[in-house]
Amino acid sequence: MSSTARALGALLLIVLFGCGRDAAAPQAADAEGESGPALGVALDEQERAKLGVEIGEVRPATFQPTVDGPARVVDAETVVAAMAELGKATAEARTSEVALKRARDLYRADKTVSAETLEAAERQAAADEAQLAVARAHASLAFGAAPWLDAERRDTLLAALSRGETLLVSASFPSGLPAARPTELQLRRVGGGDERWTSTEAWIGPSDPSVPGPTVLALLAARAGLTYGERLIASLATGASLAGSAVPASAVVLAGGEAWCYVQESDEALARRRVDTSRPLPEGYFQDSGFKPGERVVVAGAGLLLAREIGGAAEAD
Repeated sequence: MSSTARALGALLLIVLFGCGRDAAAPQAADAEGESGPALGVALDEQERAKLGVEIGEVRPATFQPTVDGPARVVDAETVVAAMAELGKATAEARTSEVALKRARDLYRADKTVSAETLEAAERQAAADEAQLAVARAHASLAFGAAPWLDAERRDTLLAALSRGETLLVSASFPSGLPAARPTELQLRRVGGGDERWTSTEAWIGPSDPSVPGPTVLALLAARAGLTYGERLIASLATGASLAGSAVPASAVVLAGGEAWCYVQESDEALARRRVDTSRPLPEGYFQDSGFKPGERVVVAGAGLLLAREIGGAAEAD
């Protein structure tokens, strides 16, 4: 190749390279333009006052992950009847065992009792022991490993249930249970209300065929207003509590299918920031990231700020 051809080729590459750089520059500029300014509005204190905008604080908060399920207060009569059956079977088995021991002792000593009497005592003891096993199985199938199966606690618990001083609650959890054994249930009424109850004891019970998922039974100190058969909502902890913050519910507005709030970042700048609303608390919405306790947020007038922001953006377009 001649030197002239080589020079022309080099010149052509330089021209093409320069054109490529010029084309890329507008694209980068367009990308920057698409990102636009930060979301939010700028208002001084006087303008905020005219709009009725009020500022509050993000508070420290903790959140306990839970699983919820339907619950009901069980009629104590079913418990008392099953335990009465078990108590009767236990007493009869104990009595027949004592009688059998006495018959054996007498027969071995001097045959004061006949072999037929001893055989009758053995049959009675075996029958009573079988009846006790049936009563135990019945109680376990109905209530699982209930605390009143412990003979030392039975009388006290049955008396409390009979007098209505203690209630039995049955809760089902369609979404399953944590691996750890349940220790307590948090209970509240269906449809809301401020009342909350905490069980004193909980254990795994037999599944209810009419409700999907495992069942948890719990004892609850009786409260005025709760009645047998009443429907409740039960919550069971599924893990350790989380530390974070709570954005007030009044600070949250919806835009573009997402939840937002306005955070005061300076005297005038109110930045719009996404809010996670998947973990509600009585004081707002729990956040484990994105917010810090003490940050100032708009708690009144956020909707007006959103309208102003969106309206201003439309006018600018």
